[in-house]
Amino acid sequence: MIDYNVSDHWSADDPDWLKSLVSSLDRHHGVSTVLPLTVIVEEVLEWLELASGVDAWKKTANRKALRLDLDESTSALGTSLRAHIAAPLAQFQATFSRLDGSPAALLAQPPGTRVDAIWTDVTTAAKDLLEALGADEAVRASWDDLVATAQDRTLEGREYRPIAELLFDQVRRRGLSAEKVFRDIVSVLAFGRDPGDVPIGQRDVPLEERIASARTHVGTAAKVEPIVVWLGYQGRAFPHLSAGCVSFMNADWAVPNAKPEGRNFEHKAELWELVQSGHLFKVANLGDEESDVDFLVRVDLGTTTAAGALDRAVRIVNTILNVSIHSSGGIRPHLAQHGVLRSGQTGSFNFMVSRRETGFPDDHYGAGITAEAIEKHGQRIASALTREELPRFLAAALEVQTTADYPFSRDMALCKPSEADINSVIPLADRVVQHVAAHAALGPNALFDLLGERWPHARWLADVRRAVHMCLLGGGHQSEMLRELTHDWFANDPSRPWILFVADRSGDLLSLCRIESERAWIRRMFASVSDYAEYRALIEYYTAEGVVLEARRRRLRNALVHGNPASFAVVESVREYAEFLSSSALNLGLESYVEGTLPATVLAKRTDEFTAMKAGKDAASYWRDRLTAKAAMSTDSS
Repeated sequence: MIDYNVSDHWSADDPDWLKSLVSSLDRHHGVSTVLPLTVIVEEVLEWLELASGVDAWKKTANRKALRLDLDESTSALGTSLRAHIAAPLAQFQATFSRLDGSPAALLAQPPGTRVDAIWTDVTTAAKDLLEALGADEAVRASWDDLVATAQDRTLEGREYRPIAELLFDQVRRRGLSAEKVFRDIVSVLAFGRDPGDVPIGQRDVPLEERIASARTHVGTAAKVEPIVVWLGYQGRAFPHLSAGCVSFMNADWAVPNAKPEGRNFEHKAELWELVQSGHLFKVANLGDEESDVDFLVRVDLGTTTAAGALDRAVRIVNTILNVSIHSSGGIRPHLAQHGVLRSGQTGSFNFMVSRRETGFPDDHYGAGITAEAIEKHGQRIASALTREELPRFLAAALEVQTTADYPFSRDMALCKPSEADINSVIPLADRVVQHVAAHAALGPNALFDLLGERWPHARWLADVRRAVHMCLLGGGHQSEMLRELTHDWFANDPSRPWILFVADRSGDLLSLCRIESERAWIRRMFASVSDYAEYRALIEYYTAEGVVLEARRRRLRNALVHGNPASFAVVESVREYAEFLSSSALNLGLESYVEGTLPATVLAKRTDEFTAMKAGKDAASYWRDRLTAKAAMSTDSS
């Protein structure tokens, strides 16, 4: 809506309040600081489900701030809507007040462990209130309040603003494009025409009919129909994947074959519907041309509303990308174009190609890593997403972990991480663990303890790998042996577990070592693979190290959050430990989601290797016995 559309055409018979009503639908002149009731209730619901410990409900200042916003939003309600939602509003206010006055011990409970009735009561009341605010009659009631505000010419403030913004959010939450609905209402009120009128023109429609038509239009529910979203990504390498509601395909092959005379493939008719105009998903025809998109992702959202379809589809694909890239590395493909199909027909699209982000130009290697990662992890994640949505706590943990990983990813390889980026790892990693703890119905401290138990063995494994890498730096006069060992170490399909590679070739590896200052330490790490006493001594050292690191991490986390002194050198010293905690928690939480097992069980479980070595067996013996048992089972089965 543009101002001149509603300011110059009015006749002398049009009342000023109608002009006021129409212009109140224009959101270009600033918004109110009063939050729509839908927004603040949703905020409370987020706090109920995600906010943890003393940083949330136990803190009086936080509860007071939420109460002030709720009171302000409630005071801004119009008469009609207030009457319509009186019962659920009163129930929510009552349960929130009871929670606000609860004992400190209850308010300190972390998410996932809030089993007291008051938590359930206020959560249920918040959801009931949001449902009531999204009903047809509630939206019409907000419209009536907006009309009444425009008609009250004694008002000298901007009382209409919070009402209009609440109406906007109500419409949006109903699965409609609120911007389009508001434009349609302007068309109805200012010009007397139906929203779909072509050609556009002014019609002589009585005022009463205009108001009634606008009221009907704003209260009309979104159409529910089959929705499919096609996403076009830039990324040199492409994965082949079809699982559940998600399909990845090569654009250079699929787009030309979408033509009627092309080869048949799944969803061919849908793609042809989008590309037949020649504007969307253009691919290169000649060797010196560059495709607008390199691979396509089809996301079937099922029978739903079209509003927000792109965002929903991108969230699904991002889950697959985030898990894959976090687990294996690579670069993030860049979304360049999209098309939305409604009941098989083109609904909306965008063919404006976006620029690639900061990183190595034409990073074919990074794109290849991404493709392999999607092929490795994507099938399981996509299948799990078909079974059920990613649980809320896990989704929050994955989002935070992605934020923490991004400054250190290949996408930002040409930008050195700042001190702020590195500082942010500590509180973000802490938040990931807290979200996963809530998912597993554990207290955060309990999960930190479980993860801390994993640190000594995980640190030992990492140090053994680090020792191997030091030996394979290159140079010297043994290039043939270096080539052989490097090939075996990095083989995609190794002939034996890597621990046995270290045990069998430790002498050869040491002969390549050119870092003389590390030789004694490397020899000790290699020895610990086959010598349990050496392993045990290292584990005791790593255990004591973990106690110090955990205390340091907690001190830094609180300092960074509350603005207390935090030396950057100290932050760097604990970064690896913090990343271990968050990555371990997230990976185990995702594993439980994919496998459909209890997260608390997975988080508490230890590997067979860990269990055997804790009982006194060295790593090399464990893996040799395992291979022998596997070979025996294979012989028996044949």
